[in-house]
Amino acid sequence: MVEQTTEEMPSELEEPSVVVEGEIPFEELEPKEFFLCEVNADCEEGLLCIDDKCGTIEGLYKTECENKCSISSVTVLTSDDETYTLKLGQGSYSYAGALEWKLLNTPQYCPGDDPLVPIEIIKKNAGKVLSKQVLTMYQDETSVVITHPTVKSLKFTAALQEVVEECN
Repeated sequence: MVEQTTEEMPSELEEPSVVVEGEIPFEELEPKEFFLCEVNADCEEGLLCIDDKCGTIEGLYKTECENKCSISSVTVLTSDDETYTLKLGQGSYSYAGALEWKLLNTPQYCPGDDPLVPIEIIKKNAGKVLSKQVLTMYQDETSVVITHPTVKSLKFTAALQEVVEECN
């Protein structure tokens, strides 16, 4: 006679849970991780539209480390042949102010990867803000072509020629 214990037998009521390595179960996803957007207004309050997804600037960086880095300056070449060397928080405008762009401040981040630079794009008409969004780029990258809803001739790009960082 073979003894069977109830501990060894799986309950027929339990559903097996299958977890694929590297995937986050749907229930654990936060809304900001899967909402697509075109402009900041498409996102929940407190979130920005960054590269067509709602999120935060802080969420772009690894910050859990002893040594930290920060971006000290960025050299940008624009499609209207202007070159700017700027600190984070600074920017410029183009097309008589219809398009404004600004380098956003970043948290101090862990060294190792090329620094990611977030750039806020602000589209205006007669001084009124129509939309805002954020693009991110690395050194030697050129942005997508940025257009404008009311200025059809506006086709703007920005290229990051140099990103200077300081690490401790």
